[in-house]
Amino acid sequence: MRIAVWHNLPSGGASRALHQHIKGLAERGHYIEVWTSSLADSRFLDVDQYVAKTHIVPLKIATRVRIDRIDDVRSVAFQNSTRINRMLAFCKECAQQIGEGDFDVLFANSCHYFNMPFIGRFINKIPKLLYLQEPNRSLYEAYPNLLWRGLAAWSENWASLSYYERVWQDMVTTHRARVLVREEFTNYRSYDKVLVNSYFSNESLLRAYGGGGEVCYLGVDLDLFPFLDLPREPFVMGLGSFHQPKQPDLAIKALAQIPESIRPRLVWVGNIGNKEYMATLMTLSSQLNVAFEPRQYVPHQELIELLNTASCLLYTSALEPFGFAPLEANACGLPVVAVGEGGVRETVRDGYNGLLTGRNPVDIANAVQRILEDPVLFQTLSANGRHVVRERWGIEHAVDRIEEALLSMAAPKRYVSDGHTSTKQLLNKENR
Repeated sequence: MRIAVWHNLPSGGASRALHQHIKGLAERGHYIEVWTSSLADSRFLDVDQYVAKTHIVPLKIATRVRIDRIDDVRSVAFQNSTRINRMLAFCKECAQQIGEGDFDVLFANSCHYFNMPFIGRFINKIPKLLYLQEPNRSLYEAYPNLLWRGLAAWSENWASLSYYERVWQDMVTTHRARVLVREEFTNYRSYDKVLVNSYFSNESLLRAYGGGGEVCYLGVDLDLFPFLDLPREPFVMGLGSFHQPKQPDLAIKALAQIPESIRPRLVWVGNIGNKEYMATLMTLSSQLNVAFEPRQYVPHQELIELLNTASCLLYTSALEPFGFAPLEANACGLPVVAVGEGGVRETVRDGYNGLLTGRNPVDIANAVQRILEDPVLFQTLSANGRHVVRERWGIEHAVDRIEEALLSMAAPKRYVSDGHTSTKQLLNKENR
């Protein structure tokens, strides 16, 4: 196949997933070109060795206060914001370039700024497949504060200036959100097929857009996340950005429930972070006497060493759509204590490759303490974790799934099976 890949991703799990998909597809002989923006973070998406070309198209999203105020007024008439218009122009340019190539399919991925990407609107001559990691949760759920939450009654005189300022701000906020929802619905309907990373994500898609997708599970590259059989040290590890939805604050509160004499330190590895939230984490850990070590943008080799020397991965994310971290930890022989929500329930089997708990800090602390104090339990969870990743969550399985999805759409006459010939045989026969 000739595949046009589009993404506008930050670093993190979605970026790693796309890297694995591109690498696997390229190694099977498919021709790939990538389109992305000047704002995407490609530190962990180094795919130049696997693709024919990476096209970096300029994009400017940041706006000045004056433009924001104009956009506030425009939103009252439900008109697009400057950010949306810039993204539309960017995607139109990408689509024009893609249209000049002889591609079989568009393989679109999530957008850092809008989640549901706009590129599908402008591609008309080839099938369009979207791998959506999650909907724009801030529009549809408390993430972390529900946009549509009820407001307290205003006690000041209705004739006061502050009253009208409050009414104006609420109107602008809700109008902007409704404009974005409208645009997201249009984007969703522009794709021929939408893939998601878990059954939980498919339910989220159905709740958000009124239509579902198809589950296409991700996988872990065991060469990138090897089991090194190193001595374990008495610290607990967390993985995820320094933002409230990842809830490192809950991890700190949980470890504070473990007696000080045996309380492990918490090493939290993340990429992007909110400075104000990080400051609150430092204050909280100091107040609760929990040794908290935040580490940003650690080199991959350091991450592997941490996963192979920690004694437990503590995964506290709220409604995580899939969660790479538990599987990456399992690949390195590290048992997981995870809040039993979202897609994690599809990857962590309670008592087999990890322990699932509720959000109560005491329950989480008890689960962590069990793993730290019971060597037999640790070894059982460690061995099972390595086994389940190897047998079910390996990268070859993930590439099989994404390849099958792409083949089901791309140039069907070229890749139709006769009922006896396998996909790989067809591809070899066609010399791809």
